[in-house]
Order: sequence, then C-alpha cells, then structure tokens
Amino acid sequence: MTAAQFKSNRFDLAVDTISRADLEEVIAWLRKYPRLTMGEESKRFEQAWSKWLGVKYSVMCNSGASANLLMYAALESAGRAGKRKVVVPATGWVTDIAPAIQFGWQPIMCESDPVTFGLNMDSLAKILKRDHPENVVLVHVLGVPVNMTRLLALQKQYGFNIIEDCCASHGSRHQGRLVGTFGLISVFSFYYGHHMSTVEGGMLCTNDEHIYHHLLMLRSHGWLKDLPAADARRIMKKYRVDPFHAPFTFTIPGFNLRPTEISARTGSIQLRKLDATIRRRVANHLIYQKRLNGAVDFARGIPGDVISSISFCAVAKSAAQRRKIIETLDKKRIDTRIFTAGNLGRHPFWADRFGVFSAPVADKLYRGGFFLPNNQSLQGTDIEYICGVVRKALE
Repeated sequence: MTAAQFKSNRFDLAVDTISRADLEEVIAWLRKYPRLTMGEESKRFEQAWSKWLGVKYSVMCNSGASANLLMYAALESAGRAGKRKVVVPATGWVTDIAPAIQFGWQPIMCESDPVTFGLNMDSLAKILKRDHPENVVLVHVLGVPVNMTRLLALQKQYGFNIIEDCCASHGSRHQGRLVGTFGLISVFSFYYGHHMSTVEGGMLCTNDEHIYHHLLMLRSHGWLKDLPAADARRIMKKYRVDPFHAPFTFTIPGFNLRPTEISARTGSIQLRKLDATIRRRVANHLIYQKRLNGAVDFARGIPGDVISSISFCAVAKSAAQRRKIIETLDKKRIDTRIFTAGNLGRHPFWADRFGVFSAPVADKLYRGGFFLPNNQSLQGTDIEYICGVVRKALE
C-alpha cells in the first residue's frame, strides 16, 4: 500500500504521509518488543525536531490541540501570563482560543490581514494601545507566514509574549527565518495529512528553560520525574521532599497529554523526508498563485517569504460564487471544503459569550473562502489541471 492508494477522490485535500516503507520500519521495530509508553524514543524525536527547527527545547504531546492547551497552561504556571489578557486571531483554529475561555482568560479577537490572512497589524496595534494585553497568539494560516517583522516591532514597543501556532506551516519562512522560531512558545501538529504525521501528535518548542520545565511537568500530571535531575533536586530541596517520594511528588496541577513511543518512532522516520515534502508543497503553492492570479483572491504573503502550505486557500467574491466553484470541483472529483473557520468570531462558542465579531477581511473569508489540494502526492501538472477547473467554473 502506498500513500496515493489512500485517495478517495482524483485529487484529495490530504493524503497520508506515512508510506508502506514507513510502516514496515515501525513494524520491524515493534517486533523487538520495545517500550510503547513515553520514553527514550520520544526524547530522541524531540531532540531531532529541536535540531531541525533550530530551537533549544521541544516537548512532544498527544496532539496539536493538546499543544495549544499546554501553551496556555505553561504561561500561567510559569508566571508569564500577566493579567491573562490574550489577543487571538479571527482566522485560525478553535483550539487557539478555547483554552483561554476554559482557563478564564480574557481573549480579545483581532481582524485578519488581507495579505497573509493572519493577524492584521494595524488592528493589533489598536488593541495593544487600548487593552495592553500581555500575550498575542498568532496563526501562520495554512502555511502563510504572518508579518513577523512588524509584529516584532510592536512587541518591542508594547512588550508581550508571542505565541506561534505553526500547526499547518512546517518549513514556512519569514524573510529566511523558519516560523516557529520567533515566539516564546511555538506549536506544531503531526495529524493526518499535515506536512508529516505521527498518526496523532503535537510538539511545543521554546528557547526558555523555565517554560520548558513547566511544559514537562504539565504534560505528565505535574510531577517531577521528567525534569532534569539537578532541577528536580532543587525543587525537592525547596519543598523539603524526601528523595524516596520524589518520583511521585506533584508540584503543579497537570494533565496526562503524553505521546506514545509508536508516535515518536513514526515521527523520527517521517522527519527524514520532511524537507522533500516541504519543497513539493512550496512549488505547488507557487503554481497556484501564478495560475489563479486575477481569478480568485488568496493570501499573497509578504514578498520574500516562503509559503509551505497545507492547502491552498482561495477566496471567491461571494458565497454564491463559492458554491458554484465547489460544485464544479466536486464533479471533477477534486476534494475541497469551505475555509474551515473563516471568522471564528461568528461561531457559537465565541458569539454566545462575547457577541458576534464582525470584520471585513475575516467576514470575506467566512463567506468566500475554500481550500484547494496541496500535498506531496501532487505534481505541477496536477495543480495546473485543478487551476484550470477553477477558472472554467468562473466563465
């Protein structure tokens, strides 16, 4: 079985990145009867990921959504949350916002940018001046980097934590620098159909040792046993813990969001071919931009940035036009869907609590946004064909 044989349509939005060869390698490892709960394989994958991304510390967990949960918990646990005000993007994913609501933070929604579909810097500047939030969560939407140059300038002016959601943007770069290396914490997802998969899995990355230690504890019940030995001894001494009790001493209220060794082993195998997957996605995205220019709207990105997209997001002029395009794509067995969230401020989880958030760009994405396939199984000729179908639908 190859990755392409998982396809249900002529062109799927997502195909499995785990190949037969990958599975056979995992099976060969399983025949050695290794430990399957979190252990050395997880540590090896975390170290390999840190080296690939260029950060000091990485912590694997059981999903990208859990990574979002842990990033909020770590900020609070490590004393970095301030008064728990956080700017959240109108365009992104629900788990970028849900933990703020669950933990009793004050989320402030920000308009989307017409060039990147990420945070709109003009809108953000107004929020920073008005509300003085201590935290800003951003999403590199579908792999299109946020204008990090402007964001860093705003951070220097106002002072706040930058939290990057890179769950769908592995390998994207802003002005040569990999996304996921700008923030205090960055998160990645390894779900099915993403740039690489561990079946289920996520990763949190940071250069801050204090945050790293809190992530380790929060991931596993809040206990000491996953900390480096010297740091565990320091906490034991502070609280006068008998060494006999140390492995099962709980210092902060945590969760159980650990990965399995099977997921970690799969991740290490997948990481070896990630760069090739990124090159294909980047090339496909450029073809979409060239062929659909003038036909539909899309996030053009900051000049000089590299867009490693999970899907290509196109935007029709209206809901009716989007419906016509989607119906045509469906007839040609080209997988698509509406822009999954569009404007999160129009979804009940937000509107019921804070009222409907309405903003021009976010609303435009909500009404007209739809996805086109971009994955490692698609070649340039495939993208050319898909673009032709979209253009034909608009005639």
